[in-house]
Amino acid sequence: MSSASFAYHYAAGARISAAPTRKTIGWPLLAHANGRLQRLAEVPEDRPDWAQDLLQIARAAYLADKLSLRESAVDGWTRTIDLSVDVISPDAWDPSTLRLLSRLLETLSADRWNISVRPGAQRWPQQGRTTYTEVEEVALFSGGLDSTAWAAERAGVARGPLLLVSYFEPQWSYQQDRALAAVRSLTRRDIAQLKASQQVRLNRRLEKSARTRGLLYLATAIYLAAAHGVSQVAVPENGQLAINPPLTPARVAACSTKSVHPGTLHLLNSLVRSLGSGVTVVNPYLGLTKGQVCQRALKAGLSATTLNHATVSCGRPPRDRPDAKHYHCGHCYPCLVRHSGLIAALGSDSTPYKTDVWLLDDQADGAVDRRALERWLGNPFSVRDLTTDTPLPYDVDPAPLADVVQSGRVEFRQMFARHGRPVTPAETPGRPWAWDRHLRV
Repeated sequence: MSSASFAYHYAAGARISAAPTRKTIGWPLLAHANGRLQRLAEVPEDRPDWAQDLLQIARAAYLADKLSLRESAVDGWTRTIDLSVDVISPDAWDPSTLRLLSRLLETLSADRWNISVRPGAQRWPQQGRTTYTEVEEVALFSGGLDSTAWAAERAGVARGPLLLVSYFEPQWSYQQDRALAAVRSLTRRDIAQLKASQQVRLNRRLEKSARTRGLLYLATAIYLAAAHGVSQVAVPENGQLAINPPLTPARVAACSTKSVHPGTLHLLNSLVRSLGSGVTVVNPYLGLTKGQVCQRALKAGLSATTLNHATVSCGRPPRDRPDAKHYHCGHCYPCLVRHSGLIAALGSDSTPYKTDVWLLDDQADGAVDRRALERWLGNPFSVRDLTTDTPLPYDVDPAPLADVVQSGRVEFRQMFARHGRPVTPAETPGRPWAWDRHLRV
């Protein structure tokens, strides 16, 4: 089956490079808040070129992703994207490194990516400040339950400054500010925040999916960590959504988001190592269910009110909010995960969802994710199901990950039972994955 083909060149700055067979894209199309980024990256030492190049490539991939409509593909999804990018140090991007990059993008989006680099980019200039923001720790912060919980936990640690890297869209920026205010009220350390925009400045229809968005977020955090000599970037995501096993055969691979999957982070860390860096991206919540994350948030000092009303976890946030009340659709899979976690940790969930999915008929369009989840819970799950669509790294033991998914399934069943829809377990007795601990892919 053939795929739609697109070819782009990401030009450095305002210079238009000659690329007759490619559409030139670049800095005017993406509002990425370079001024704020560079202020936070202002350090006495030179910032590493590879980190700037990685961020530029991530921006280029995100733009190419948004400009390439999947509807033009024969299968409605798979595209071939040929992308060249101006970088500072093209020699660092040897063929093996570019292959890692292509594998990473293919894992994220399930497209075919051909990436090349060429000289042309310039180092971002130092701002010449006599003082600069010191950073000792870097984490992503979306304002969702997981990132807010992690920020609250780290805020209570008496260490040097914590930098939270955020991307936002205007319709839920207010909620992100509320979540951060709750975190700051607990802090024993300085907290800085980078707020950048992912909006594409273009008056044309864009691709609705954005599977490369996670790489854009992470590359921004990696750039700042590298500038400050921080060795680790935290991207907190509960194990249920990090693994994100497909609920149906139609949701395999990138049809279920894999931006924080262990396999994705393994590829990203391998790519960064190949560029000569010691920065590592980690998911501190990989071993936790949503309910366990909520319990950690409460233990860190966040209130139930903050968890319910100041965090946003929706995968399809409503765009029409005249009363600025409904930040959650209530029926998407992330909303269902959120609902199950809050019930498990608090015994109830007072989030103002736009739709009460439990009142919908089984055949209603809004009940699609609920139906899929209910069917998935009725089927057995074993360690082999962890690798049906996305391989695990060779050094990751699958058994603890299967435990997390199984514990999450318990939370899901409790949620269904709460709403009068008990799901009969169909698990294989015992721990069917225990004998298979040696499994590596």
